[in-house]
Amino acid sequence: MSGFWAKLPLLRALMVAHPEAELLWWVDSDAVFTDMLFELPWERYASHNLVLHGWAAKVFDEKSWVGVNTGSFLIRNCQWSLDLLDAWAPMGPRGPVRDRYGHLFAEELSGRPPFEADDQSALIYLLVTQRERWGDKVFLESSYDLNGFWEGIVDRYEELRRTGRDDGRWPLITHFVGCKPCRRYADSYPAERCRLGMERAFNFADDQILKLYGFAHESLNTTAVQRVRNETGEPLDAGDEELGRLLHPTFRAARPT
Repeated sequence: MSGFWAKLPLLRALMVAHPEAELLWWVDSDAVFTDMLFELPWERYASHNLVLHGWAAKVFDEKSWVGVNTGSFLIRNCQWSLDLLDAWAPMGPRGPVRDRYGHLFAEELSGRPPFEADDQSALIYLLVTQRERWGDKVFLESSYDLNGFWEGIVDRYEELRRTGRDDGRWPLITHFVGCKPCRRYADSYPAERCRLGMERAFNFADDQILKLYGFAHESLNTTAVQRVRNETGEPLDAGDEELGRLLHPTFRAARPT
């Protein structure tokens, strides 16, 4: 297994090695946690073994190949999940197998180009063609961004911060799908656009932690950090500035006037 398919044998190995773990949470390496206070509604998933960001209508009615996203999902450590991995993984070996399934998915799933098989299309294909076997234990979550597509998020962080997080619509995860600066594809996003988006995502999340200590980034477009709250009302001393530098190397103290 290689590429995005590598998650399947890794998950299987982790399940077998750690039977004490009830759930595993897979998150792709190009995803950033961007709501640091959000708590997952664990009780909602008590009777399900796989939780993905997605929409039932898109999967089961439209058979859309983007009806779910496998960049971030919860999977229960149980026999059902091991059986799912066993049914899922055989479509992923590189070469003729992956090419053959890629053409099959292009025929069976709406909107999918005929490139080699990917793990996301393979899972949707299983859900569509074997719904009775797998469907009841799969929860498609759309009430919050278990996996949020970055293009519609990174330019809205300031707006989201102004409106607050009480409505639960801050993105839990901002996923940089299509950002592949190390291996360029025809449909890859420009590297600089991706880099700036990733920096904004990190700063948006980082500010939520820095706020606890009275600091913040000067803007989401820079790594520079300043102190925004002086709880003592006294001028910043050397200790304050040292703490700021430890929190972030580009710290600059905002002294009261």
